[in-house]
Amino acid sequence: MKNGRSNGSATSLMDVPLRTAVELERIDAPSDEVEPLLERGILPGCRLRRIRNSPAGDPVISVEGTLLALRRESAAQLFVREV
Repeated sequence: MKNGRSNGSATSLMDVPLRTAVELERIDAPSDEVEPLLERGILPGCRLRRIRNSPAGDPVISVEGTLLALRRESAAQLFVREV
């Protein structure tokens, strides 16, 4: 994984190569932005994978097998570690 390291081995989801399986360690976002992520199943401990990027550059991710589109800003606030 590239730069973006924070708190030991945690890396921003945006810095993870496509199709690399990772586990969500923490969400560094304001509380009003965290709730929608939690409602979509993006919880600490869940398995994530960046599948592709939209034409606008926003990531499409797999969360425990379900595809979701995120804004780049939201994905940058998700800190993960390799599994």
